[in-house]
Amino acid sequence: MSSFWSASHTLGTKEKVFSWRIDSRGNIFIKRKFRNDLFPRIDKISCSNLEKLQGFMQDREWKDLANDAAKLYTGTEKNGIGKFLYRLRPEVPYAHLSSQLAAIFYHSEVWEWNEQKRGMKFLLLPGNWQERTMQYYRSSLDPENEGTFRDEFVESGAKVEQGQEQKELQEALQEDSVQKIEQTKLSSFFNV
Repeated sequence: MSSFWSASHTLGTKEKVFSWRIDSRGNIFIKRKFRNDLFPRIDKISCSNLEKLQGFMQDREWKDLANDAAKLYTGTEKNGIGKFLYRLRPEVPYAHLSSQLAAIFYHSEVWEWNEQKRGMKFLLLPGNWQERTMQYYRSSLDPENEGTFRDEFVESGAKVEQGQEQKELQEALQEDSVQKIEQTKLSSFFNV
């Protein structure tokens, strides 16, 4: 499996952009940028832990996202996906991967989502989670789908400055025109 990163975003009220990939063994790697860090953080969720997570979801009951940092740290978080990840590895950043995994598995049609931005819950759908996730990953890398992510992200409420791309293009063209005029003036000066 290639090591290309697929762009995605979380499903909650404060959507966060992240990149992810899956390797041939079924391990998922998630790359996210934190506010004060210079470089993005890359986390690996092993295929073994992903199997355990799917096992946790197996009872076909709606599961809460349950990844509140303070509640996880104090042990008061309700039972859910984030708390399950925290039990696998007692680190809050690892438990927070539940937001990215939820988005990946929802878009892969592995999990169903209750469509709530607050009080998010997920339900395991029948089928092979690895095959569906791999299929979604491959389709997300397809150049034809490249614009789809941007369109979905804009529609989902991300704030994108309208006309910014067009403005940048006009500025580039203007700079190019000014440069050509200056070159013409210089060549006229030296040819006299």
